[in-house]
Amino acid sequence: MRSNGDADTSALADAPIGLTARSLPAQLAERLQDAILAGRLPPGARLKELSLAQEHAVSRATVREALILLEKSRFVERIPRFGARVATPITQDVLQLFEVRGALLGIAASQCAGANRTDVVRDLGRIVDQMRRHTHRDADPFRFAELSIAAQHLLLRASGNRYLVEIYEQLANLGSWHIVRSRALSFVEEHRRIESLQDWTAVLQALEGGRQDAAERAARLVLTHSAIGVSAQLAAAVDDEAHAVP
Repeated sequence: MRSNGDADTSALADAPIGLTARSLPAQLAERLQDAILAGRLPPGARLKELSLAQEHAVSRATVREALILLEKSRFVERIPRFGARVATPITQDVLQLFEVRGALLGIAASQCAGANRTDVVRDLGRIVDQMRRHTHRDADPFRFAELSIAAQHLLLRASGNRYLVEIYEQLANLGSWHIVRSRALSFVEEHRRIESLQDWTAVLQALEGGRQDAAERAARLVLTHSAIGVSAQLAAAVDDEAHAVP
């Protein structure tokens, strides 16, 4: 007699391949996304269907469907009379994305403060302590970014509002946000890490005092300052490209 676990495994094994295997377009989309995040396909790079089909040994139809998937998540954009290319993060788009995330995080922080969650205060305090150790000049910006994301998800989960978490995750799947995170653009500069530490300390203090309005304002400010920092990095990248020697 098979255990339930065996039965589940057997059911998966007997399922039609077409229902369990990832499609070729999905696999190609993932490979292209990895190349974009790694910088092998830089912003603005043209994505020619025929070239990609030959490179990856797939049909042009597969390439076309993969590009549609990437376009939906805003990794790729289509330009009239030009075709598909790797999307270039636009400062205004990034600012709007941070604005929405800031509003969601503010709601979560307010709800945590109102609930007097001592466990959240404790856990956030530990994260803030770790942030403090990663603000010096030679600190790893990626590690600081990881801590900031951990703090955000702590508040979102503790808020008790599952829609906040779901919407936040949906926004995190957008191409612009992936690019920001993959390059730790928010925390490249030392002063930005120090500023973010101050912002998160303000959030922590508001939670400790059970001050909902203050918690919401402080949480929003975390991402407002991040948006300003990212915008500066994007502007610098555009300026460098404009002055690059052909």
